Amino acid sequence: MAATIYHDSVGTYDASITTLNDGGGSGTFIDSDSLTNEERAIDEDITQVIGGWANSEGLQFDFSSAVTLDFCAIYSTVATSNDVRVYRDDAASGTFGNSNILSDVAVGWNIRTLSSGGAGGSYRWRSVWATTGDLTGIAEIFFGVAIDITPTANVITQHKFGTEEVKAHGANRYYISKHDNYKVLTVSLDHISASTKTSLETFSSNVTDRKPFIYSEDGATGPFHWVRLVRPLTFRMVAPDIWSCQMVMRELIA
Repeated sequence: MAATIYHDSVGTYDASITTLNDGGGSGTFIDSDSLTNEERAIDEDITQVIGGWANSEGLQFDFSSAVTLDFCAIYSTVATSNDVRVYRDDAASGTFGNSNILSDVAVGWNIRTLSSGGAGGSYRWRSVWATTGDLTGIAEIFFGVAIDITPTANVITQHKFGTEEVKAHGANRYYISKHDNYKVLTVSLDHISASTKTSLETFSSNVTDRKPFIYSEDGATGPFHWVRLVRPLTFRMVAPDIWSCQMVMRELIA
């Protein structure tokens, strides 16, 4: 079964963000202060949402230079049928560029593939807009280039409990809750091409054990896991230009 890694390969978390409106339906970008707590879009926390996001308002990302990407990942704490439209922009203001639409936003991660004729390609600015109604639950947004991988059947899911047991005199036992339970996913990749190895090396160097990313069990449909790497990727050559490695990921609880 094909799996996919969605990570911030273009520096979304370092981008400058600006709130915009469309000039009362004129189809042009106008700087606006209508959104509140817009920095929550790139704070790596999926529990805190952006406020005041009404129809015809957007959030623009300035990557400082042109970046090539093929997806936008959006986390929502509520489900809505209001559309989200992702634009590519030639400038920080002015008329809209090409776009792709995300309809029927679900609770959790929503992945929108960005086509080269839509909001994909190589551009400096991208913006995310409410186009048919308010967006009340958007907590996180990032962009990047997806990496498709094919795990073997050896996929291990381990549950880590957050309770510590303390033994006292008289055989008494006390339990301290240190953190919520979480999962550790171990994925084996036994046959990796040289090009996929290069992509995974770049990915590992980018995220290290610091930056979160999405591991999807089945492409753009999920289930989606919000994770960090537990340890660096180590590659072993199993045949000429064929490699293997193991990914160990800790699922984040917030």
